Amino acid sequence: MTKAVALVFCGLCVLGLAAAAPPGGLPSSSGLIALNSLPNPSATLATANVADAKGTVVGAVHKVIMDPGGKPLTVDVTLMGSNAVVAIDASRFNYDQAHNVLTAQLDALQIAAEPPAPPG
Repeated sequence: MTKAVALVFCGLCVLGLAAAAPPGGLPSSSGLIALNSLPNPSATLATANVADAKGTVVGAVHKVIMDPGGKPLTVDVTLMGSNAVVAIDASRFNYDQAHNVLTAQLDALQIAAEPPAPPG
């Protein structure tokens, strides 16, 4: 399967999941914080889901890449319905502590179109 076909397939999977989400997506929480203020982000986010800007879960955290000072630079996200892992700039996320969800400031198609995460 070519990279373009795989990307389109991932996008369609994400759209299908978005259509199946409950109205309003995930419940909102006032416990949203920026990732750069999260203590020990790698451990905290190890089991977090990833939602798009509408609150629809589109994947899960695969890995958090940190800078030398311990601040998150990039979040590698495994997309639901595929084995695709994309790399998204950590500044594009907020973390909902109450629901253990990273919410991206991107829609589902934008998330699926992010560059592939480097292996490893």
